[in-house]
Amino acid sequence: MTITSLERSSDLPLEVPPPAAEGAPSSPAPSLRRPRRQRRRLLVAAACLGALFLLGYVPRRTQRAALDEALRTAAAEPASVVTVLPVSAPAERPLVLPGSIEPLETASVHSRASGFVKEWLVDIGERVVAGQRLATLDTPELEREIDQAHATLARSVASVTQAEASAEYSASTLERQVALAREGLVSQQDLARDRARAHVDAANIRVARAERLARAAELARLEQLQRFAQIVAPFAGTVSARRVERGALVSGGASGPLFEIVATDSVRVQLQVPQSLVPDVTPGSSVELRVDEYPDAVFSGTLARTSGTLDPSSRTLRAEAVVSNADGRLLPGMYASVTLRVKRGRPSFLLPATALVTGANGTSVATVLEDGTVRHVAVDIARDLGAEIEVRRGLSGSEQVIRAPGPRITDGARVRASDKGRI
Repeated sequence: MTITSLERSSDLPLEVPPPAAEGAPSSPAPSLRRPRRQRRRLLVAAACLGALFLLGYVPRRTQRAALDEALRTAAAEPASVVTVLPVSAPAERPLVLPGSIEPLETASVHSRASGFVKEWLVDIGERVVAGQRLATLDTPELEREIDQAHATLARSVASVTQAEASAEYSASTLERQVALAREGLVSQQDLARDRARAHVDAANIRVARAERLARAAELARLEQLQRFAQIVAPFAGTVSARRVERGALVSGGASGPLFEIVATDSVRVQLQVPQSLVPDVTPGSSVELRVDEYPDAVFSGTLARTSGTLDPSSRTLRAEAVVSNADGRLLPGMYASVTLRVKRGRPSFLLPATALVTGANGTSVATVLEDGTVRHVAVDIARDLGAEIEVRRGLSGSEQVIRAPGPRITDGARVRASDKGRI
């Protein structure tokens, strides 16, 4: 230490402890007692923390060791699984498809005759029978044509009579001329002239008769056209539309339909059958039809025909069912639900939906072999029935299928079937 530092330090006041009283025991300085108390507190806190750590860690370590031992034991033992036997699906199954109701027959009634509507006798919703008169036309022009045709036919008849008389005269003249020619009293030229005239008159008879037939046919055509002035129903049914009023001008063949008639004693039901079900749908099978408007009614019918080709846009087969509708409750245009009883073209099996395993390789089910090992079998699902699935290919029916395989159920794993039954 230098003299300068000593001088600076000598300037500071010095704290001199008071002198101890005579006979009093000497005690350590307060600065020495404070660090000892802190060290004791730290040691006590460390001891408490260590005790708490031991109380929490040791039981958990013991439990973890016990759990690991249990897992090793469980992994070493075969897993217990519940198995079921596949159930053969019924030979027939219901197939529900939407359908549209259409009339069995539909006809747009036109007029072949031209004229004015004189009267109409039926309106929409009325039932008619075959041949019943629906409306009448007034055809004055056609009536005049018929009168003219009658006169022309009468003239043709007279022409036939005239031709026959002329031919008869020519034939008799020729007969006399031939007799005279044998005696040399008539020249051969006159004889040839009379023979030609007889042939011409005979041909005139055929022409006159043909003309008479033509005029008669024309008269029959006009009379038939006049009968078309009576508009009649082509078959028994219901009038679905009327497009005619009295006094309206109707041009035969050019005007639109006057009436529309539908036959609804039986109705057609149009169906669209998916491609996957086409082999199972055959004409002649029975159908049941339901509509929302009659929730308690079931209408029976028959699948009558199929189109034989698939619609390229929807890949569906058009089919028609014929359903009896004697009471007329089924109206054309209604939406219906049609149930078909189709026969299965190939055997299939029913399994719980929980048995299905879906992975990268497709759908499969886990089966238990005789030695207790697991084998996944690929299957083809025909229908998803909710709680059950219908398997079309992949099973023979004798397999033990695990009802609900878990993640441990892999190929080659050993299991113990604890139950076996049918779904």
